[in-house]
Amino acid sequence: MTYLDSENAARVLAVAGTTSLAYGKLSPTAGSVKDAREALKDLAADATFLSNGHWSASAPVSWNRITSATFDCGVIGFDRENAFIFWVEEED
Repeated sequence: MTYLDSENAARVLAVAGTTSLAYGKLSPTAGSVKDAREALKDLAADATFLSNGHWSASAPVSWNRITSATFDCGVIGFDRENAFIFWVEEED
């Protein structure tokens, strides 16, 4: 798993929630990233975020599957009081 800061966690959440991992560009809209940022505000400032790879627009996409699906992507986030997992799987 890869540790993410809150900004990268918001981007990965937007990628997972709004793009096609198999057929789309992995570039969520600015509005989707903003919505993801807002959703993550429920966690404390020192929350930990994890994903299965790098889903950055400025670097090559690379990930390690954690499911049997051809493509999978998501975010795990937690602080002392709350936790969540948002994960998607996609086949081509």
